[in-house]
Amino acid sequence: MPAPPISEERLKETIELVDKHKGSTRKVAQELNISEGAVRIRMKNAKSRGLIKGEEEPESKPPFWINDLPDEDIPVEDLVKQGVERWERKERSHNARKLINVNLRKKLDGVFGLAIIGDPHLDDDGCNWRKITEDNKAMVDADMVAINIGDLTNNWIGRLMSKYADQETTRKQAIKLIEWYLTKTKVYWAGVIGGNHDFWGHEHGSVIDFIMKSQPGMFQNHGFRMNLKCPNGRQIRVNCRHDFAGNSQWNETHAISKAARFGTDDIYAAGHKHTSGYQIIKDPESSKISHAVRVAGYKEIDDFALQKGFREHKIWESMCFIIDPYQEDPLRFIKPVFSLTEAAEEIKWKRNRK
Repeated sequence: MPAPPISEERLKETIELVDKHKGSTRKVAQELNISEGAVRIRMKNAKSRGLIKGEEEPESKPPFWINDLPDEDIPVEDLVKQGVERWERKERSHNARKLINVNLRKKLDGVFGLAIIGDPHLDDDGCNWRKITEDNKAMVDADMVAINIGDLTNNWIGRLMSKYADQETTRKQAIKLIEWYLTKTKVYWAGVIGGNHDFWGHEHGSVIDFIMKSQPGMFQNHGFRMNLKCPNGRQIRVNCRHDFAGNSQWNETHAISKAARFGTDDIYAAGHKHTSGYQIIKDPESSKISHAVRVAGYKEIDDFALQKGFREHKIWESMCFIIDPYQEDPLRFIKPVFSLTEAAEEIKWKRNRK
């Protein structure tokens, strides 16, 4: 049913208010409780009907007019309002993620382990599943808090889709492995990072994000800064990324160490390059000690590396920082151990001793 024409009475009322407010459509719109666009449409309609004083109809004026047609789109005023609300939501979300608090329960009061887990590539035929199951058991036995550095699967896309022919695990099975790894292993995943493979095509990244929403830990694209808050009040800042910017053929931790030298966190960790490295750094001004570590992950037999002739630099797949929040000695406060099995034994021994 067509919209009824606006009455001359309403048009004249609008003209009078425009004169009263000296042409301010904003003030007229506020007084009539309509949008500024509606005011302009009314004035155009009034002009076409010859209701505006002092303006004569031109001879070329067509002998008809068309009733106002409602716009199906959102008024621009509402678009601006939505834009402000959207920005405020995004700003709150962004600011909350600059440093994410992870509050440790009383169960972990005292010595505990922070496991840094390298790229799993669970669906790759070259993935060392024996080592993965061994490390999972160590983390569970010692109640370690775990961070996964990303690239849970190969997630081949585009021209690389053909590489699924070179592995036994299908794309569908890979998603099953992701779900099992994050929900069925009893590992306490405090954080999972989306690596470059996870976000190829966004499919597996979205799957990981969906799975982690039902878990106590978090999933973040590319990396995060975490503030571990111990029951005794001690805090440990952890800065993890799939990788940091920078590279050096002489130093496996170059990019991570660079971030540590210019940062204020206690631990910096990355993966991505399937190599291992560690460096401890002391700030000469504050005397603060930071740890920079790269974990190699579990894809130990890699056709791409063999094709390119990359030399193997893997020393450890994953590692653990044994943290004693009651220690004042910085070397005993955060201690790196490059075997999860040995770290689990040391953690349990220290807890039993106390």
